[in-house]
Amino acid sequence: MKIVDITKDTLISAQKEGFTVLITKFNSDPLNPTWIVDKVENDKIEASKKALSESYQLCYSIKEAILTIDNRPFIGKLQLSHS
Repeated sequence: MKIVDITKDTLISAQKEGFTVLITKFNSDPLNPTWIVDKVENDKIEASKKALSESYQLCYSIKEAILTIDNRPFIGKLQLSHS
């Protein structure tokens, strides 16, 4: 398991691998969360956000994150489970 900073390049690489969302790990520290990437169909991202919010988790579209990261950087780190 590898933990990395969340950068635009990291997000673009994840998107190229087919991942569509960033999700905070369950029981992750809200002030320094650990994020994971997942594959959720684009039309189901909003439903996933709502479902995950019930367990105090965040779900964020990688596509949107790439567009906004320069203005709103992510707090926390990204866990790469495949590395």
